Amino acid sequence: MSSTVVPLVIAFLGIVGTLASGLMTQRLAENVKSKELDHSERQRAEERQYETKRAMEEAVRACSVMLNTASLDYHSELNNFWYALRADRVTDDLRSRLDDARREHRARYSEAQMRVPDDVLATADDVHRRLSRIYGVLKRLDGSIPPRREGESLEQAHAQIVRLWDQLSEMRRVMRRSIGVPPDRVCTVSGVIDDQGRDIK
Repeated sequence: MSSTVVPLVIAFLGIVGTLASGLMTQRLAENVKSKELDHSERQRAEERQYETKRAMEEAVRACSVMLNTASLDYHSELNNFWYALRADRVTDDLRSRLDDARREHRARYSEAQMRVPDDVLATADDVHRRLSRIYGVLKRLDGSIPPRREGESLEQAHAQIVRLWDQLSEMRRVMRRSIGVPPDRVCTVSGVIDDQGRDIK
């Protein structure tokens, strides 16, 4: 190989090496960037999934709280109505309050049917049926929904109202377990009611 060719070959190899080095550096940079983008996308997807899960859990929690509140309010209005019936002091205001509590409970129960887990819904169904049964008895005793059924009495209605505390407590226990409240923090409700219809703790 002549003395003039050797420098040209060396120069050519140098240029090729420089170009190849630049291309390899660029490819490596693109690979690193692609991996970073994939990692960022996976992280965003995980964050979206986590936020979606949290939003669903919060929706179930809020739904459970509202259903529990509506159930207790409805039960309280049924109890107030029973005492008014016993004293023969039922007013249109009491009837209206009872019907409002019933509508609110139905709305919260309907929402729960679409949101809460099956075990919660099973206890909510039981509470809903019992509340509706007591409502029907009291309204028939009031004369608002004729005819009166055989065996229906104020004593029977009161016994159903008192027994319902157990179902309300069970529903609350299942709800709390469903939303992750530790069992040692579960509250219970006394089934004792004073003569004004207030729960005695």
